[in-house]
Amino acid sequence: MTADIIPYELYSDAPGFLLNKPEWEKAHAAHPETSSFGSVPKGWPSQFSGAQTWTGSYLEQHPEKYIKHLSQEHIDEIDAAIKNWKKQSIPLSNISQANFPLPVLGPMLRGISNGIYNGIGVQILRGFPVQKYDKTDQIIDFLGINAWVGDRRLDQGADRAICHIKSISHLDPENRGKIYVSAQDANAQFFHSDAGSDVVGLMAVSLSGHGGASTVASAGQVYNHLAIHRPDIVRLLAERKFRWRANGIPDDGVHLIHNKDGRLFLNFSTRTFIGYGEMPDRDADYPPLSFEEREAFAGWQWVADEYSLKTDLEVGDIEWVNNLHLQHARRGFTEDITNPRHLIRIWLSDSEHSPELPEDIERKFNAMFAEDPNFFPLD
Repeated sequence: MTADIIPYELYSDAPGFLLNKPEWEKAHAAHPETSSFGSVPKGWPSQFSGAQTWTGSYLEQHPEKYIKHLSQEHIDEIDAAIKNWKKQSIPLSNISQANFPLPVLGPMLRGISNGIYNGIGVQILRGFPVQKYDKTDQIIDFLGINAWVGDRRLDQGADRAICHIKSISHLDPENRGKIYVSAQDANAQFFHSDAGSDVVGLMAVSLSGHGGASTVASAGQVYNHLAIHRPDIVRLLAERKFRWRANGIPDDGVHLIHNKDGRLFLNFSTRTFIGYGEMPDRDADYPPLSFEEREAFAGWQWVADEYSLKTDLEVGDIEWVNNLHLQHARRGFTEDITNPRHLIRIWLSDSEHSPELPEDIERKFNAMFAEDPNFFPLD
């Protein structure tokens, strides 16, 4: 088997804790046919609708809805913008639309921003010749392009405005740090929200080896399926409070999905509840997940997988995913260790498009992002 087939094995307590797909199907089938799973929570819709409720099979047939292509004119404009920026001796933390002018591409990027927030929520910019630039210019270009998508960069920890996503699982454990998040290894991921931000942006610098497809799922579509077939899972995620140790999480916990202004909001990752990889211990101050909760997370995961959009990214692709209404994952991959897989990540918000957040998410984000980040690591 490959990591593509057994994504549950990357979790510290799995298999046997978070349910793989056959285990979820078995658990679901174990409920008597006469079982009544009740209804969705009071005040919640029977179904969500709108642009951000979609199936991956539909989008895969209509790639023009989420893949936008750079022209040579756009690339020339980016090159002119980086030359202009370098002449001004401005720190990376101050890069903006004003000092990284893109008169033709800029309006297109603002349209992409609108599509992320108010459209389907996932967008890919294809055709950026990332490998013709050195490390510094790659980062300048990435920041300059993203300044047109979101006007605020958010801290990814350790004051980092960007984060380099690389597997370290092939390295000698004696000579590297412990693996504590799925971004650091080659195994497949479960669907998750990143810890903070409205928008997650990724630029593919190197994609050697095999596998590693990007997968994105509409939370509204997952809800719609569960609302019909397992409304008890919807109620559990909407009404029960979950606790873990993090900035902005109160002692009594938070709800994981929210119905606000006719939209489904969410921000959670199962890693929070069980640990991960080489740092597997769950916080002993909080009770372990019940089987009911494990089944609910499995139901969400495997329904998300069923309806997800799967994309084989290309080198130079910049992918943006709405982190408030969608969840994302990555298939497992094998890696050419002589040319490791490498993506650069940014967390964004945009003052024009950012919505009013549910209280639980707003409290968490406010606690995480009191100050803008100022560290821009080269690798």
